[in-house]
Amino acid sequence: MEEFFTYYSREIPADKVFLLTEEILGNLYASLSEIETCNVFFHLQNEYFYLKSQGMARESAYICYLISYYLFHLLTPPHSDKLAYEYAQKAIESDRTDKYTDWLEEVKRGN
Repeated sequence: MEEFFTYYSREIPADKVFLLTEEILGNLYASLSEIETCNVFFHLQNEYFYLKSQGMARESAYICYLISYYLFHLLTPPHSDKLAYEYAQKAIESDRTDKYTDWLEEVKRGN
């Protein structure tokens, strides 16, 4: 969790992306104010755009998965299932793995 805040005002280096986990996101969500929990989403979204612009398909796919997870299970804004679905689709488009495919099926069931 500390490492996430190290990069809060800049992009997470590509070699550190896979250190960010669902558990870390859950701990962040539980420890932050409402505004800060929204800022985590924007930080992740910026990371996705950065990695995509650098041609890092695997890393950007993982961030899309994490965004989808964050929206679906933690932040749960209006239409979270639809938003999470779109990011899950982006993850699969960039890196078709069983993890992302299984996740998409979970999102399809709704929250």
